[in-house]
Amino acid sequence: MAYIRKAFLDLDIAKIDNVEILENEISLGRWLFDALLLIMHLDESCNLQKLLDIGYEGFRFIPDFYLEKGCKSLNLKGRTIIEIKKNLLIDTEIKQAEIYRTLKDRNAVDNIVLLYINPINPIVDNSGLEGRVDVINANDFINKIKKAISAGKGDVLKQLKLGTKYKSRRWIATRKERLTNAINDLKRYDCALFLGAGVSVSAHMPSWNKLLKELMGRGQIIDQSDYKAIAYEMDNSNLIIARYIQKSLGIDDNELRNRIWNMFYKKGNVAESDLISSICNLVNNQKNVRSILTYNYDTLIEENLKKNGKSCFSVYGYNRDEYNSFPVYHVHGYISRENKKQKDDRIVLNEKDYHEMYSMVFDWSNVEQLHALTRCTCFFIGLSMKDPNLRRLLEIANGYRGNEARHYVFLERKSKFRTKEKREEDFQIREDILADLGINVIWYSGRNDHKQLSRLLQHIAEKQK
Repeated sequence: MAYIRKAFLDLDIAKIDNVEILENEISLGRWLFDALLLIMHLDESCNLQKLLDIGYEGFRFIPDFYLEKGCKSLNLKGRTIIEIKKNLLIDTEIKQAEIYRTLKDRNAVDNIVLLYINPINPIVDNSGLEGRVDVINANDFINKIKKAISAGKGDVLKQLKLGTKYKSRRWIATRKERLTNAINDLKRYDCALFLGAGVSVSAHMPSWNKLLKELMGRGQIIDQSDYKAIAYEMDNSNLIIARYIQKSLGIDDNELRNRIWNMFYKKGNVAESDLISSICNLVNNQKNVRSILTYNYDTLIEENLKKNGKSCFSVYGYNRDEYNSFPVYHVHGYISRENKKQKDDRIVLNEKDYHEMYSMVFDWSNVEQLHALTRCTCFFIGLSMKDPNLRRLLEIANGYRGNEARHYVFLERKSKFRTKEKREEDFQIREDILADLGINVIWYSGRNDHKQLSRLLQHIAEKQK
């Protein structure tokens, strides 16, 4: 994890209640970042995080905090790593312990401090780690830091006066660190890609709003010109709008599918997409990407994969994926370019479809999503992360996985707030919420048709070769 919160630069940081600090890993990390700035020399504090090469399979490790010269006030001598965990799960800690042993053996660190938030007896204790890691209750460590701040007010104030040139960590630097973590995870774990409407829109497929508006067409009384009024009356919910439109047109599911097929494929308006190309390059370059789960009906991903020699198979309804073929799961339905008459799968478009699908706990789409969220490191691309069912599944999966932020989402860095201070606070709160769902945010600029997102994915793909 990385911490970009602007430092308080205020001795009142020692007065913040421990309960508030220990709410989660993010809140603890943010407070610890600010607190360490107060009790360390500024030239040292700029190296709170560092990339370390542990020497196998090209894996590089970014600790939560790396204190290059230790911290005299906390009695940490020499190069010190501080890692934060909400809970100490045995599988996680065994892996962490091996990393720490390797770093120690390679003379990369002198001290390792492992903080755990929940006041329980850790599964892995000091003896289990052969004395190489100090496992400390985070509450005790906070109190130690607060005592050091209170005892050294004069020195702290002196450092604050010298620190006028210090600038808080920028989000771009944080993104660089998270990209490195993502590349490492792709090399070490099974991974899955979750794709949303933004991926298809990049190839000039209609957005949800445009799709619904065009579906409206020319009704006998209410027609396309009334779309804004419909949206207002339906509280701008795409699911309810879709239900309203289908009911007003009096069309069945087959006719609905035909209309969508015509919008997707008949007009021939599908364009080349750098984003889709970069996603497929990532799949082709990384053997650990096990599957794609898409909320889109179209087959643009499969077409691109096959074009580049990748054997893939579209999974929808209750068909089965083919042996030794890369699966693309269409969890909201499937509309093939080649088969307009296909009738053997539902599409999830309106409120009724949505309720039917997600009321069935063991529906194959729910099972596949939960399987990926609990077993894999997942990358979310082209999604706003506002879908209530996806968030529900993330909440469930994160509980299974120990409430750690192991997934990644690429989000455009934009906000409706006008002042810089409010925008930064907005970004931080949104990051915190997604961290609660087990997701690390990788921000990007949406200018120039989201080309920066394509470049970021291409960068990750190239690092896998």
